[in-house]
Amino acid sequence: MKLISKTLIYYLLVSLPLLVVAGLLSYFLIKAELRDGTDETLLSEKVNAEKLIRSLKTSNTIYLSSDSLSNIKLSSGSLLNPDFNDTLIFDQEENENIGARMLKSHYTFNGNIYQITLVKSTMDEEELLEGILATFTLVIGFLIVSFVIVNWLLSKTLWKPFYSTLLQLNKYEIKNHEHHHFNPENTIEFNQLNDALNKMMDKIYSDFIQQKEFTENASHEMQTPLAVVKANLSLLMQSPNLKEDEMNRLQTIENTIKKLSSLNKALILLSKIENNQFNESDTISIKAIVSRITDNFAEVIQSKNINLDLNLSEDILVKMNPTLAEILITNILQNAIRHNNDNGKITIESKGNQLIISNTGMPLSIPEEQLFMRFKKNDASKESLGLGLAIVKSICKSNNINIGYSFQNSLHTFTLNF
Repeated sequence: MKLISKTLIYYLLVSLPLLVVAGLLSYFLIKAELRDGTDETLLSEKVNAEKLIRSLKTSNTIYLSSDSLSNIKLSSGSLLNPDFNDTLIFDQEENENIGARMLKSHYTFNGNIYQITLVKSTMDEEELLEGILATFTLVIGFLIVSFVIVNWLLSKTLWKPFYSTLLQLNKYEIKNHEHHHFNPENTIEFNQLNDALNKMMDKIYSDFIQQKEFTENASHEMQTPLAVVKANLSLLMQSPNLKEDEMNRLQTIENTIKKLSSLNKALILLSKIENNQFNESDTISIKAIVSRITDNFAEVIQSKNINLDLNLSEDILVKMNPTLAEILITNILQNAIRHNNDNGKITIESKGNQLIISNTGMPLSIPEEQLFMRFKKNDASKESLGLGLAIVKSICKSNNINIGYSFQNSLHTFTLNF
């Protein structure tokens, strides 16, 4: 949910109950004021009725209204304080019962007790209350609609710098760092946010440049001494005076140097991939790359008596860096050969935008979720560095390729969704 929508909802959740409570309070207060006004009118009429009683020469019942509901008559009851009641009276014009307010009181004059009954219709008050309630409902509805529209427009205006910053962040590419800079705004908080982002992005770019330089330097500086050591070791191994034990030790050292050199190259490659240093891209044919790589591994596949089944009737055209595409498929195929059984099989097929590579082999000796982690080996193979599938995962991530793995019926299956 967007921030503007969430803000509007919170405002409405707070304001609607407040408006309803304010409306109810206003309704009951107005109703109480109208009732007090009616009671005051009845009390005023009571005073007039008492004046009328004092002017009477004979004790007769006197009707004060045409409907005979308001009247003065003799009573044998005791003196009581004025008593107000709500009641219903029949209105002949409306042909229905309507609300009314009744006052009963007693007045003593010349030894006689008179009961004064006064009735006043509250129909006008009820109509007034209904009108007030309808008007208040319309006002509340208008206020809510106006509030939503005005608040939405204000929010769009006030949060415009934020969305502008968000748009720039989504478009940010570290290789084009110089062209990205957040401009000052007239809101203090957004200025603070933009300043913080500028500092953070400058720091990220600086770290990226340092990492890139380190990768490039390490690639040259480490390979040179390794090559020197390897060359001198080869010369030393050609010496005729070496004993068998010394030759075996030198052979172990040479193998270690080879592995160290391969490890260095793999780590540098992984670092370059993660730092997006393979910027060049082109439209490439996956079918052509698979055919070329399988030809390169033909002798190795034949030496392990592995049956290779290619089904590439559908070609997949992908826009990515050709070198990374070669490394991606090479590492998966190399993994399928290395961890295969003698007299096993490898199947490579294409379906739509999918490339599926399957190979026979033993079940995983590590949890499946660790398969693409660095230095996690499925077995103790001395040939494996534990980085092949980590490089595959990194290439897939940087090129938006989904990779899946499954193991069924003694077949390890990697599925690439381009």
